[in-house]
Amino acid sequence: MNNITFKKDLLGVQDDLLRFAYKLTSDREEANDLLQETSLKALDNEEKYT
Repeated sequence: MNNITFKKDLLGVQDDLLRFAYKLTSDREEANDLLQETSLKALDNEEKYT
């Protein structure tokens, strides 16, 4: 998987991740923050997923 494919795949699951984060937090702002933190960590550690 190359860098572009990884980013496209990550973007493709953003809605699902946001719903999951909302279930965990029950707060829209917290869910968005959690999604952002999670996405940044995934991008920073891309080599572990590809």
